Amino acid sequence: MNVPTPASAGGGSTACATTGSVDFGVDLAGDGWKFTTGDDPSWSDPAFADTGWRDWTVPDDWGAHPDLTSYDGFAWYRRTFTLPARPAGITDSAVVAALGKIDDADQAFLNGREIGRTGGFPPTFDSTWEVPREYYPADGLLRWGATNVIAVRVYDGTGGGGFHQGPVGLYSKARLRALAGDTGTAATRTQLAHVCAVLDRQHRAVAAGDVRGYAATLADGFFHQGDTAARRLAGLRELLGAGRVTLTDAQAEVFVDGQGRLVVDTIRTWTGLPPARELLYVDPRRPVELGDHARFFRDDYRSAAMGRRAQFNVYLPPAYTRTTTRRFPVVYMLNGFNGSNIEWEARDIGTVLDRLGVEAIVVFPDGGSGWYADTSAGRYRTMIVDEIVPLVDRAYRTVADRDHRGISGVSMGGQGAFMLGLTTPAVFSSITSHMGALSLPPLAGTPAEQAANAGLRPLTLVAGMSAADLGRHRYYFDGGDSDEYRFGAAAQQMSTALAAKGVRHDYQLGAGRHDDAYWMPKLDRSFGLHAEQFAAHPVKQPREPKPVRSPYVWP
Repeated sequence: MNVPTPASAGGGSTACATTGSVDFGVDLAGDGWKFTTGDDPSWSDPAFADTGWRDWTVPDDWGAHPDLTSYDGFAWYRRTFTLPARPAGITDSAVVAALGKIDDADQAFLNGREIGRTGGFPPTFDSTWEVPREYYPADGLLRWGATNVIAVRVYDGTGGGGFHQGPVGLYSKARLRALAGDTGTAATRTQLAHVCAVLDRQHRAVAAGDVRGYAATLADGFFHQGDTAARRLAGLRELLGAGRVTLTDAQAEVFVDGQGRLVVDTIRTWTGLPPARELLYVDPRRPVELGDHARFFRDDYRSAAMGRRAQFNVYLPPAYTRTTTRRFPVVYMLNGFNGSNIEWEARDIGTVLDRLGVEAIVVFPDGGSGWYADTSAGRYRTMIVDEIVPLVDRAYRTVADRDHRGISGVSMGGQGAFMLGLTTPAVFSSITSHMGALSLPPLAGTPAEQAANAGLRPLTLVAGMSAADLGRHRYYFDGGDSDEYRFGAAAQQMSTALAAKGVRHDYQLGAGRHDDAYWMPKLDRSFGLHAEQFAAHPVKQPREPKPVRSPYVWP
C-alpha cells in the first residue's frame, strides 16, 4: 500500500510529519543465524568473526536443546543479511526492527549501533518475555543494497530462553499493520491534509497550554485507550502543571479503514512520557479525533508506591462502550512469577473474556515478581490496594464497593489473590486462584523481609482466621495433580483447611501440570464465582440516556 506524501499537507507546519507508507519487509526468521552463550560487548561489532558460533534458527527455544535445557544466563545472536536497494519513498527511520518476543531481556544492535533494549540485565534483572520488541533504526544506519549485521544480546533468568515468538525482521509499518490485520486503502492528498490539520491543531494547542483548544479536537464520545475526553484533559492539565508540554507525532502514516475512518499510525510523544506507537482515528467529515474505542488496552499512572510510572491492563465488557451511565463490577487479576500486565496480551485475554461473556471490568496490574507484598523489591500491595483500586474507581464506571470487587490470580498471583483478599476484606469480596502458590509466603525482598512476611502464607492466614471472618468471602481455587511445584497439593490442603472450619468453597484438583493448558479452561469456573457474588448484590443502575447513533462500529 502506498500513501502519497504531501509537500505541505499540514498547512505549512513541520509538526505533521506524514511520510509515505511503503509495503516493505525483510523477514529474518528461520535459518541463517549464529548463536553462542556467554557475554562480550565486542560481539556487537559487525566486523566480528562469528564463524565459530553455532548455526541457529529463530524463533527458538533453549529448552529444545539438551545442553541448554537448564541454562540461565547470557547468550548472543547474530545475523548477516543483505538489504535490497532502497525502495522509493522509504527512510531508515520509517523501518521497524521487529524482534518478536524474547525471553527474558535483550539489547539489540544494528551495524554496531544499539537500536533498543527491553527488560533488565543483572544485577537489576527484569523479565519482559511477553513484551513485543519494536525498535527504530536512526536515519543513515541501514546499508541499502549491501550487507548488514544485526546482533542481539539476550539474558534468560529462569526457564525457556530465546526468541519464542515472531515476527523477526525489518518491516515498514504498513507491512506490520498487514501482519496484524490492520488493513485499508491509501489516503488521498485531501484526506492527508485533513488529518494533518487535526494533528497540527493538537500540537499547537498543547504547546500553547490551551486546554480548551485541544478539547475542540476531540469528538463527542471520544474514547481512546481508556481515556474519555474529560480524563484526557485532566491528564493534560496535570502535565501543564509541571511545566511546558509538547505533543509530537513522528513518522505518521495515514490510511482509510473499511468504514471510511482515517487512521493514523504514529509514534506519539507527550513531554515527560515515553514515546508510544498508536493508531489514532480521525473523523473524515469533521476535524476531530474519535479515539479507538478499545476494550482491552494498557493504562498507566505515576505511582508514588513504586516511584515510577506503573502500568496495568484493562478489559471492558461489550456493554461498557455501548452505554454511558451503567456501572460495572471489577475483577483484579494478578500475574504469575516473571510476568507482568502485558502477559495477558500474549494470551489474547480480551477475546477469551468476550467468549466467556464476562460482564465485569477486569484489571491486570503489573505484579512483576514482587509477590504482591510491600518489600524493598517494590511496594506492590500498596500499589494495587491503595493506588490502582481507587484510580480505577475514579477513571471507569465501576460499582465501587467490596461486594462488587473480586480478585483472581495465577500461580504467584493466586497466592497474591488470597493474601490481598484475606488481609483487606473491606476491598475484595470474592477470591479465586488458578494453580496458586497457596503454600508459600511472599518470596520477595531481603531475607529479613521474607521472614517478617512469613505469616502472609495463605494457608497460615486461613489457619489463624475465624470461620466468621473467612465467611466474608467466596472462594474458588484449583491445582493440577502433576503440578511441578506441588501447588495442586497446596490446593488440597486449602480445601481441607476451609472445610474444617465449615467455610463453603469451590475447589477442583484436575489432571494437569503447571501451565496454561491446565488453568485457562477453568476461567469459566472462576469468573462464574465472581459473577455469582456480584449477582447476589443487585445494584440499581442510573437511567441510560437515549443513545446517540454513530456511523461507525467499534469493537
